[in-house]
Amino acid sequence: MIKYLSGIVNSFIGDLKQIDWDKQMDQQSSRRLLRSTFAVSIPTLLSRILGYLRDMIQAFFLGTGASADAFTIAYIIPNLLRRLTAEGAMTSAFIPVFTNLKKEENREKLWRFANIFFFDLTLVMAVLVVLGIVFSPLLVKVIAFGFQDVQGKIKLTILLTRIMFPYILLVSLAALAMAILNSFHKFFVPALTPVLFNISVITAAALFAARSREPALVFAVGVVVGGAVQLGFQIPFLWKKGMRFKPLLSFRHPAVRKVVKLMIPGIFGAGIHQINFALSRMIASTLEGGSVSSLYYSSRVQEFTLGLFSIALSIALLPTFSDLAASKDYAGVKKTLSFSLRAIYFITIPAMVGLFVLSRPIIHILYQRGRFDAESTAMTASCLLFFSLSLPFISGVKIIAPAFYSLKDTKTPAVVAFFVMIIYISLSVVLMGPLKVGGIALALSIASVFNFIALFVLLEKKIGQVEKKKILASALKSGLAALVMGFSVWWFFRSFSFYDMNFLNKLIVFAGTIFLGIAVYLILSLFLNKGELKAFRLMLSKKKIKKIKDSK
Repeated sequence: MIKYLSGIVNSFIGDLKQIDWDKQMDQQSSRRLLRSTFAVSIPTLLSRILGYLRDMIQAFFLGTGASADAFTIAYIIPNLLRRLTAEGAMTSAFIPVFTNLKKEENREKLWRFANIFFFDLTLVMAVLVVLGIVFSPLLVKVIAFGFQDVQGKIKLTILLTRIMFPYILLVSLAALAMAILNSFHKFFVPALTPVLFNISVITAAALFAARSREPALVFAVGVVVGGAVQLGFQIPFLWKKGMRFKPLLSFRHPAVRKVVKLMIPGIFGAGIHQINFALSRMIASTLEGGSVSSLYYSSRVQEFTLGLFSIALSIALLPTFSDLAASKDYAGVKKTLSFSLRAIYFITIPAMVGLFVLSRPIIHILYQRGRFDAESTAMTASCLLFFSLSLPFISGVKIIAPAFYSLKDTKTPAVVAFFVMIIYISLSVVLMGPLKVGGIALALSIASVFNFIALFVLLEKKIGQVEKKKILASALKSGLAALVMGFSVWWFFRSFSFYDMNFLNKLIVFAGTIFLGIAVYLILSLFLNKGELKAFRLMLSKKKIKKIKDSK
């Protein structure tokens, strides 16, 4: 048995040595893709840090009382719609259609379509905002029916909802601006807009929250201002590209109808993780107190990790896949997919192991203060531990889904998403008995595995065989390096009395543990995953880029 396993490992190592990354995927293309990813990752990292700061300030002014509950529910409504429509289905449907027109049509027709879609979207979202403001009382009473037991709470939630509904219009147009700029492979500016959003909310709170009788109103206004800043910041860059914002309306324009046709199933397919997470909060509400918030806080850590590379790469991938699909270069789609999956596993597999091993100290460092006690840490850490298992699979879905959207297929992810939701709900009911809220997190992770496998198999049926052996070889090598890293981190961390230290010493030990893990993983990767490491090094090497350009 040992000899057999040794043979497999040696075979995989031999495969990696034979990989010529320049042949597998054009070096210039792979470098551009990774550079685009990091152009998104850097502002995304800053945004996540500022988002955490925003949460801290919000907790300081609102606590966990009636105002905090009211603001949370009021913000959930437009934010969920934003994730399902604007930043999910709309961008996934728009970019392939816009990219195809960019290759086939002249610039005048291209920008005419962009203007028409911009003002069509403005009209539709304006109507939705008006309806949302009018029907806010009914909407809030359905979603937050328990608030009616607390005097004034339902009234405040309705007011906050009405204040924040215009955010949907602003952020939808900002998402469209992002989609247009991404289609031209411009990623840094759109990725910077969430940073500006967080700064807007933090600034509003810093200037006015302390002097306000109801600080929640200040945060609500800050959200709307943040949405306006997100849109306004991108307009000069759109103008520079050629968009002139001429008021044109036409719901019968062929390209508009094509985007809408792709959007309808895409709303469900692109937003399944958000839908499942919304369902998880409803299911968790039937468990012990603190279950809902434990899911929320652990998901924030998971989203932070995903946002650093996985989400950034998926944003960069859709225009790349769309360019290849528009040229009918399906071999290029497969090579890009293989390259991207190997790159994403090189990052997310060690991240998964790190979150799994350090789940409790991570939550302890980030949140355990004030009303967030040791019991809250234990409950939240159990969620994070189970959430960590899904990291490579959610990341993989974020790589595969853009390939479907670039092929103008939004139905397949939607059908798969339906069955994934059924699997998730069934597993939640079974697992939350023995594991409580941790069972809900584990159900989400298992469902993400099914989602990834189903999408991968169905994509292969559309575009042909992908290099599974090389992807698996790379993933296993990353896994082996990550396991050694995880054991090293566990051994190092347990040698300290971490929970008995003061905060500064905890921070030093925690940071040292992370740096040790990174060092161990990179050293092992020099021997096991040299190809992936070389790809990232090439991306950062200006001398290499200059040599390649000079040789041409």
